Amino acid sequence: MSSLYKSPGVHIESAGDRYIPLERVETGVTAFLGVTNKGPNNEPTRVGSYEQYAKVFGEGDSFMTSALRGFFDNGGKSAYVLNVAPEGGLDPTPDDFIGLQGNIPRGLQALERVDDVDIVIAPDLMTHYKKSVGFQEPSHILAVQRAIIEHCEKMHDRFCLLDALPGHNLQEAVEWRGHFDSSHAAFYFPWIKVRKGEEVLAPIPPSGHIAGSIARADGIEGVHRAPANQPIQGLVDVAQRVRKRDRDYCFDHRVNTLIAFPGRGIRIWGARTLSSDPSFVQINVRRLYILIRKSIEKYAQWVVFEPNEPSLWKKLVRSCDDFLGDLWREGALVGGAKAEAFYVKCDDETNPPEARDVGELIVEIGISPVKPAEYIIVRIHQFTRERTDADKEEPAAAAAG
Repeated sequence: MSSLYKSPGVHIESAGDRYIPLERVETGVTAFLGVTNKGPNNEPTRVGSYEQYAKVFGEGDSFMTSALRGFFDNGGKSAYVLNVAPEGGLDPTPDDFIGLQGNIPRGLQALERVDDVDIVIAPDLMTHYKKSVGFQEPSHILAVQRAIIEHCEKMHDRFCLLDALPGHNLQEAVEWRGHFDSSHAAFYFPWIKVRKGEEVLAPIPPSGHIAGSIARADGIEGVHRAPANQPIQGLVDVAQRVRKRDRDYCFDHRVNTLIAFPGRGIRIWGARTLSSDPSFVQINVRRLYILIRKSIEKYAQWVVFEPNEPSLWKKLVRSCDDFLGDLWREGALVGGAKAEAFYVKCDDETNPPEARDVGELIVEIGISPVKPAEYIIVRIHQFTRERTDADKEEPAAAAAG
């Protein structure tokens, strides 16, 4: 305040007259669903390091522990751990992950009350396949994965990473992927191998390591950067090799693969969603929409109960324009000028009297998201015979003429 007011006295200022900046929300915050050794049940708990996770929830030889370690090793900063273990030490069932039964929010239902999650994974789901009474059939895994997708679509503000089933080969993984069609989900194959001390452990699901890589890329470049061709840390190898012709097959079916490249390490190869909608084939496009929607929704809370008239519309347009302009300058939106990259419209056309009479305020936003260069085409021209001095002289003579 001292920089605004230079003399003593009473200064009256309306909150509505101040410029309120629109700030982007945090991204890469990942929710982990699974059973832990200890810790609170069905209470999403935020942790900022692997050590904090181990202290609150314990370690143990589980996919949950390996996934959390992989998340932080690959650059993840914040995670929510949701322990879905049922009371009494019983084996978990699909509903412990989904949480539809009972009066107390459990599983995905408990996760609904956390606003800042934007990635959801359940690597520990695969721990219980064929081992727990409630997960004896593939349909039990399928029910939970479909529920995770439905949760992300319902909330509109999160994206999930799905793992293949234990032991699935490439053909089985592609067939399993066929159960889903959503722009709020991506599917990864194969599983990965990690080391504990000198021992190479049995294969584990890759979703925790991939979530950490995505979070790292968010911090360095932003959500508009396609989460592919990024090295994955903390791995010894992939559980199955995916050959070049198989990569093409996976790509056609929107299965993202992990490939071991000589001299370049293990990298995510593909950034496709599971959607059949051409507008949302790329993960980064969907996540950019999530970022914009979530940031504007959080910002616009101050608008509630404000007079719905032109001065309010102008404030909203200004804040949204500045926010989207920053994204455009960072390369998230395509266009040689701001007007080509996005538009923000909030006026008497988007807010006619009948809408205002029922308390509605409508801001229309259009964006042109950047898409990844998936196909790099190099044209090679090969001469059918060796060029002679005469060949070289003819173009020169023609130029001189």
